[in-house]
Amino acid sequence: MLVLDSPAQERWTREEVVAKARQQRQKELEHEIFSNTISVRDDAGRDTSNLLAQMGRPLTSAEVQRRLILINSKLIFERAIRHPELTGVYIEKDERTAAGGWTKRKVHLFGMESGIMPEFSVRHATVKKVPNPEVLGKEVTRDAVKWKEIPTFYAETRGWRTVLIRLLHLQLITRADAEKYFDWLPSHDSELWAAETR
Repeated sequence: MLVLDSPAQERWTREEVVAKARQQRQKELEHEIFSNTISVRDDAGRDTSNLLAQMGRPLTSAEVQRRLILINSKLIFERAIRHPELTGVYIEKDERTAAGGWTKRKVHLFGMESGIMPEFSVRHATVKKVPNPEVLGKEVTRDAVKWKEIPTFYAETRGWRTVLIRLLHLQLITRADAEKYFDWLPSHDSELWAAETR
């Protein structure tokens, strides 16, 4: 006859919960390392954290805005009050009111630079400390965990091609319009541009 052993079952359940939590932490750490590393990887051999490597054909923010308004006159550009080096990109959308009518609501899409914009975004690199994944799953004291430094970025100088990609993905501009008002082909090879505009 089979007898249920409650303390043993509870112990197995606790051990299973601990093992699943450990596996989840390991997965999250691996994802964090991957996502931080990929954010600063080279683009077709060019250093994405080097302004000169990413400059390409720079344009002023005013020129980018002028060309984008020719493509889509519904785009709104507003310089940030607290951060005048940044400009917000907005669009007005119709929204139903509680009374059943319609009203316009300004929706923030993303930010861009207010001054000179490089052709490609420049990521300002830094390092981040994370637990060493080889030690994480093992029984060690917190003081014994070896920390690993991984490259990541803390800020970005947004390039005008990144603005085009964002608007293309939001379907607010078309490739034909971008070809007409901006040179579609980058000034140098860019795997990121090729991947994002397929």
